[in-house]
Amino acid sequence: MRGFIFHGIIEKEEDRYTAICLERDIATEGDSLEEAKKNLKEAVEGYIESVQQDNEESEFIPRPVPEQVVERYFQKFKELLRSSQPSEFYEFREVAHA
Repeated sequence: MRGFIFHGIIEKEEDRYTAICLERDIATEGDSLEEAKKNLKEAVEGYIESVQQDNEESEFIPRPVPEQVVERYFQKFKELLRSSQPSEFYEFREVAHA
């Protein structure tokens, strides 16, 4: 399997950063933005490695996050655009390799 492009959202909640992969419904967290992003990439790569080891590449079907999760982030993003608060909401795109 070649590289898998995934999209993540990271949100700061109190003193932790929570990261979620939109295509795989995999979530991690970290003490910093960079750590949360790194942990999410490692979790996605671990999933891909598991699929490869079990010879289930033909069953590598997208398992996106539930629609309610996407809607919650969309609403939060709209609120951030209207406010003057500093953003603690990040989106990124990454390539995972196994």
